[in-house]
Amino acid sequence: MNYILRLAATFAASTLLFGCGSDSDSIIEELNANRTKWENANINNYQFEYRASCFCLEETTLPRLVLVEGNQVASQTIIEGNAGLPLDTPNTETITSLFNRIALEESRADAISVEYDTQLGYPTKIDLDINEQVADDEYTLTVGNVVQADDVACSAVLENGLLLSVTDQETQMPIACGVTVTATEDTFSETVVNDDAACDDSSNIEMLEERPGFYSLTVQKQGYQDFQMEDVGIGRDLCHVLSREISVELVPE
Repeated sequence: MNYILRLAATFAASTLLFGCGSDSDSIIEELNANRTKWENANINNYQFEYRASCFCLEETTLPRLVLVEGNQVASQTIIEGNAGLPLDTPNTETITSLFNRIALEESRADAISVEYDTQLGYPTKIDLDINEQVADDEYTLTVGNVVQADDVACSAVLENGLLLSVTDQETQMPIACGVTVTATEDTFSETVVNDDAACDDSSNIEMLEERPGFYSLTVQKQGYQDFQMEDVGIGRDLCHVLSREISVELVPE
């Protein structure tokens, strides 16, 4: 992530809140007090790291970077590998929606515990057991590294959204030279023909400069079968696209 924090990072202690075994009024009071802290901070544009731990699909549980603009999720990206996720993916959350989730789960869950950031009030950890008599319905949500847009100075460097390496499936040798790559999204299309005289077979093909989105990808080279890949997600943070590296193996004809 190419940004510089203007403010030094501080370690914020957390408060711990237990549900079901504790007084419900106390839970709601703690929730409301911390929600007020967050709302008073008036933070509408920010990013944070988020993880869900549950008996779910792997994509749901992989740590992700969530970008929020105008209190709406604008982008979410799996941190490992920078794969962009659709905004309708399960557990698409803002800090505000997490407060709403806590209020909902407090009214129905058998057990709930919440830790809050003492400075800004956002929940840092939510532990839930919907029904103590049912196996595998527990889940934990964790939030960390919350960064406000106002605390960031973005670099002027332009980042490419896609870095593509190409190899021969049989020999495993790099064959990027002579490759044509086309990325399309709705009416947008970008094509890179990698035939420069100084081309290096082992170099990445770079494209989609500062352009997040979800793309259909076609890779072509004479003597090889065409390669196609759908829903290639490119995410972003507060400053730039998050470059995604993809390796493609072409099959000889």
